[in-house]
Amino acid sequence: MAAVELVQVTYREIAERFGIGIEGARIKAKRRAAKGDWRLIPGNHPQDIVRVEMPAEELRVGPIKPQRSPPNNPADREPTLPPQHETQRKDTNDLEALVAVVSQLTLQSQAMTDRLIEAERMRAEAQRDTAIAQTELKAIEERLAALQEQHLTELMDLRERMAAETDLAGRTVEDAKVRECELQAQLDAAEGNLAVMHARSWWRRLVG
Repeated sequence: MAAVELVQVTYREIAERFGIGIEGARIKAKRRAAKGDWRLIPGNHPQDIVRVEMPAEELRVGPIKPQRSPPNNPADREPTLPPQHETQRKDTNDLEALVAVVSQLTLQSQAMTDRLIEAERMRAEAQRDTAIAQTELKAIEERLAALQEQHLTELMDLRERMAAETDLAGRTVEDAKVRECELQAQLDAAEGNLAVMHARSWWRRLVG
């Protein structure tokens, strides 16, 4: 049995050969691949062109066209239905392609909506975390301000106490000096009086 000759073509080549749109060619290739007639060969990267492996005979033959009856006598020729117009077939393929495009766009829209929802959730979480951080920072600033005010008040009280104690010590020394002078004056006065008393006693003894 002779081996079947295979060729690798693109969706565009299939579309041109069968007279359909590119999306219709993609759908046709997937259907034939699902049946095992053709084989899809994806590229190494998502952006690479997908190629379709198919029998070369099918590509050469193209779409199967209805056979025309040989010209006979009009009276003997049986009435036949008119063949389907190529435009109608293209419209059907284009409709299938349009449905596939709409389905793909719907999936893309849903994915975009999901990403937007996720982004909105992350933004809300970021705003919440920022608000919590700002509240904690404000509380820390208030505690630091309170501690600074407390330390400043304690420092001022300490300075006032030191000044008061220094002033009290100065007054105590001054009072001690004044008291010493007063006592010295009293002592001098007492010694003077004692000398006078001794002098009077001597004078009385001499006169007497």
